[in-house]
Amino acid sequence: MSESPSDTAMMTADEAAAWLREVGGELYRTPPSYGDGRAWVAVVRAPAVRGHSGPLIVALGGSMQEATATAAQQWHQLWRKRGVLH
Repeated sequence: MSESPSDTAMMTADEAAAWLREVGGELYRTPPSYGDGRAWVAVVRAPAVRGHSGPLIVALGGSMQEATATAAQQWHQLWRKRGVLH
């Protein structure tokens, strides 16, 4: 991954969708029946380490970009912390 966490803070909708595809993530939105407080939920698996799958990252946001940027920031933090090399 070449993006740094600061790069993900200003994702466009296209960049958010591309990043989710790249890491195998999913994006969900709460149903309209929940009222005006609809939220976006980005779900991604953190980078694997030594053959073990990483933890699940679930990030909420008021927009798809916000939810995805939050997930990306967490993903990049784990990436750096684990020292995963690709």
